[in-house]
Amino acid sequence: MFRFVHSMRFRVWLIFIGFTSIMLAFLYLNQIILLPYFYEFIKTQETTGTARALIKSWDGDDFDDEVVRLSRAHEMQINITKTEDGKEDGDIEDSLLNAALHSNNGTASEIIEVGGQQVLRYTVLVGTPSDVQGYITIYNYLQPLGNTQDVLKSQFFLSSVAMFIIAFILSAFVVLSISGPIIKISRSAKQLTTGEFDMKTRGGDYAEIKTLAENLNFASREIAKTENLRKDLLANVSHDLKTPLTMIKAYAEMVRDLSGDNPEKRTKHIRVIIDEADRLNGLVADMLDLSKIQSGVAEKNQTLFDFSAHLIEILDRFAYLIQEHNVTLKSEIADDISVKADLIKIEQVVYNLVNNAVNYTGDGGTVTVRLFCKKEGVGRFEVRDTGSGIDRDELPYVWERYYKAAKSQHHKRTTVGTGLGLSIVKGIMEIHGYAYGADSVVDKGSTFWFEFPVE
Repeated sequence: MFRFVHSMRFRVWLIFIGFTSIMLAFLYLNQIILLPYFYEFIKTQETTGTARALIKSWDGDDFDDEVVRLSRAHEMQINITKTEDGKEDGDIEDSLLNAALHSNNGTASEIIEVGGQQVLRYTVLVGTPSDVQGYITIYNYLQPLGNTQDVLKSQFFLSSVAMFIIAFILSAFVVLSISGPIIKISRSAKQLTTGEFDMKTRGGDYAEIKTLAENLNFASREIAKTENLRKDLLANVSHDLKTPLTMIKAYAEMVRDLSGDNPEKRTKHIRVIIDEADRLNGLVADMLDLSKIQSGVAEKNQTLFDFSAHLIEILDRFAYLIQEHNVTLKSEIADDISVKADLIKIEQVVYNLVNNAVNYTGDGGTVTVRLFCKKEGVGRFEVRDTGSGIDRDELPYVWERYYKAAKSQHHKRTTVGTGLGLSIVKGIMEIHGYAYGADSVVDKGSTFWFEFPVE
């Protein structure tokens, strides 16, 4: 009962009924209660208006004709009393004329009964009390309102019943058209808590409710993406953690049981253990970096440095990886290109892009690294590979964490990296406010780039 009383249905219905009741009360007050007073007011205004018109034409030659015309037009009796010398001695026998003579505004009125019918008798003084020119007395008949009020009361009762029925029907229609879609949206929102993200909510005929439904549909799609990403993240992280740990354990047991006394084999096995530990450490470091970037707590320590010189140093670190993958690395680096940025983070971007290109190019491929001035004041860094390329529709997904082969048959997540490299690149670029992107042609290769202001 409490929820029903506080529901939209009940309150909308209550608003309609309350509004209808107020309107009916207003009509009853005006048509039934105040009707006699309003009718008497109208008749008084009509009478005083006629008197003012006669005063204006008092001295005119057509005064008598004006009296006859107004009398017929308003169905009233008009008596004219003119004084001979313009003076009055003492009181007048007619009480109403006497009252007009001694009143402040020179008028007096009363309601009398003539032949069983009420008559408004109105007298106005023409001139001043010291110079009385005459009196105008008007008899305006008041029509009996008893029958009229009875008819109005009957009509009011029928109208009230009809208006309440209409209010019930209209309120029910409005409630259903408004609350119905909202109830459906509420039910759909509850489905989100149970993990049902694949839904389609309609918003009815109202723009605001349609917007609400569209926002909920958008939210459900985004939550579904986040949930899928969470599952992918958990699966990939579990895999990336499990594989090195398995290798570390296996090679540690081999050192213990087989190669402990053989220096050559022991060194080889320990090298594998160290490499896998480094891989684990890189995965944890990348996850921490990405978490800091996405949470907005990553700091940007800007310094002015020679990008050209640092890029040469970074590329020297890939000598072993290039030889291992049988990849040709070409560089086109313009001299003396300086940038004011976070040196460590820019190095991380370069490392991730080059490492990504090497791993995706394949044996016998070529990776080209370019650094040049695109135009005055704008530098551009590019990494181009000759790999299998990426479909145009799939390009936006490459910046996601753990981008998987299901989104593109040509693109796969690197087996050497952590799968977080491009997400970290995206975050660092957004922190610096740099333009970045990727261009790709299937079976010809891909180009990843970013642009920056040259100091």
